[in-house]
Amino acid sequence: MYHDAMHGSVQPDTSALRGGQSPHELEEAYQLVGHDVPEGMRLLFQTLKHLRDTLPQQDWSRFCRNTCRAHPLHNLVQQDPATRRCFLKPRHYAGDAVLLDLFYKEQDPVTLGSSELGWEIHRFLSRQQTAVSLRRRRDLLAHWLDELAEQTPGAHVLSVACGHLREALLSRAVRERRLGEFLALDQDSESLEVVDKEAGPYGVTSMCGTVRALLKGELRVTGLDGIYAAGLYDYLPRRVATQLTRILFSMLKPGGRLLLANYGDPLPDSDFKAYMEAFMDWWLIYRDEAEVEQWTQEIPQKDLYRCQVSRREQGNLIFLEAIHA
Repeated sequence: MYHDAMHGSVQPDTSALRGGQSPHELEEAYQLVGHDVPEGMRLLFQTLKHLRDTLPQQDWSRFCRNTCRAHPLHNLVQQDPATRRCFLKPRHYAGDAVLLDLFYKEQDPVTLGSSELGWEIHRFLSRQQTAVSLRRRRDLLAHWLDELAEQTPGAHVLSVACGHLREALLSRAVRERRLGEFLALDQDSESLEVVDKEAGPYGVTSMCGTVRALLKGELRVTGLDGIYAAGLYDYLPRRVATQLTRILFSMLKPGGRLLLANYGDPLPDSDFKAYMEAFMDWWLIYRDEAEVEQWTQEIPQKDLYRCQVSRREQGNLIFLEAIHA
């Protein structure tokens, strides 16, 4: 290992990886987490961040896949319900609505079937800025819905890849039934069951459908005043993101608004990003403002009244809002 004079921290020696060995900082973190969760997790985050920043992408992926999963730390952090669920992927994809709920609200560890140690790890993760930004994204979407209802009473809205649509019940406009048709689209029928039960009484209608169906034109809704996607674009390759943006934008009425979000690159707390990849097997596509703005390049310029790209939440989130002419 070596000492980083600029940051006053101990960094792992990546030469150990070339010999097929894991950095001994993983062992130190393993020992620490057992009796001092915050200190052990901080060391783990620091170690993973350095490796992610230093290793070629292929080597980093191999390290996550082979070294991390074979290390005793893997089983230890799997006691955290969020880490375990994301890694196991019971619905066959990362970042499902149940996982997001774990970061949205405090829950009793007994209810979750978690050990006390697992819950301590979860509390540490939930306080990281990336997780805080997840909750703030939900709140910002609720505020956006309220603004839309003020500007366009009875607005027709579509949420794409809606999950459990947690922002809806935080929106006064939704609770007071001041929106018109509110469509909640997702590929996960289990998530839509929650939407039907909790948001259905407020006028929300669920739709089961995929991004592929949207891209093929098999699923299309028109005459909308607002469309938004919260976490979907974090998983879409550039070409798909651009095509989908054009298609969604074409579903808007004149004056309609399209709001899209993506986690930003660079991410201020990139150590959490490294943990997500190494121990949760959760890989997002992080983008900067220029990359996000490129999503609109297939929209006819005559139809685009305004496009605004902004970075929010201590730099973690990038939002694109495009308004139809």
